[in-house]
Amino acid sequence: MVSHTDHRVPDRGGPWVYLLVLVCLTGGLAGLAQPAAAAGVTIHDWRGASVTVEEGAVDSDGVRIVFHTVGEGPLVVFVHSITGPWFDFRHQIVALSANHRVVSMSTRGTDQSDKPTGVEAYASARIADDIAAVIDHFGEERAIIVGQDSGGLHAWHFAMTHPERTAALISLGSVHPAGLIRELATNPEQQQASQFQRNMQENPSAGTQFGERMRSAPPRPDDSPELGRLRTAAYARLDPQSIVNFYLANWPRSPVTLDSEGFGFTIDTFPPVQAPTLLIYGKDSGPFLNATLDGMWQWVEGDLTMRVLPGVGHGPHTEAPGLVTPLMLEWLEARDR
Repeated sequence: MVSHTDHRVPDRGGPWVYLLVLVCLTGGLAGLAQPAAAAGVTIHDWRGASVTVEEGAVDSDGVRIVFHTVGEGPLVVFVHSITGPWFDFRHQIVALSANHRVVSMSTRGTDQSDKPTGVEAYASARIADDIAAVIDHFGEERAIIVGQDSGGLHAWHFAMTHPERTAALISLGSVHPAGLIRELATNPEQQQASQFQRNMQENPSAGTQFGERMRSAPPRPDDSPELGRLRTAAYARLDPQSIVNFYLANWPRSPVTLDSEGFGFTIDTFPPVQAPTLLIYGKDSGPFLNATLDGMWQWVEGDLTMRVLPGVGHGPHTEAPGLVTPLMLEWLEARDR
């Protein structure tokens, strides 16, 4: 530490002079310790349009949650799936950032976010805490929540349990968990379609095998070289046990009955979603069969819009971005009129 009250003048060319010059040039010794700002990442949508997102992080009760953000306006928070990192929302990020502050978070256990231990650390209630921490970080009271796959189930949970913080809900390929539990209890086809999830709960080697498959997967044909590098790095940092813990903490255990609990509630105890809700669902979805949509209105008190897309599977945001993204924009614009 340099004392600014010491007026001694050493011999010309002595160490005090050089130290003073060094301090002036660097803005103080503290400036030497400042970390370099994270470089922006440029992402492109299906049209070739691009934006550069900035990386940031927020503390959620001791868990560091990394996010990427761009744009100004009403806050939109994206919550990704177990296999699709934050940048798989790239098509929607580019489009929505024109009029919104877009934040795509990396859920705990994935990519650069912290990887806490223990099953309960991955309950939907804890991810809801992380979403709330992101909203707080940007100084907002509410946000539009967008989720897909496991991220969609977390988004449903957040909208149910934090109605005062949910401006709107957009679910991409993910159904209300009550409909899922009902079908798991009564529909053999849905039970068969959910063998992956059951295996993650019951096979001690499932997490390790899942991680190996993700890390050894061939490059995706629609990934640019930069996107391929991002994906390789994200999968290398993925904690497979966090995925196992997600299913142990949330997915109803077999044999599922109409009284089984999943995602913190039973079918009859899920709080109603009060926010305006848009569901965009691929009719060819493998994990969530069409019957899981039945009766969804009974769990949503807000305006409910459902768009079912023929020929589209479980990931409509990446499979049909040219259809899904305009649907999202039109729905959001209609809400603002």
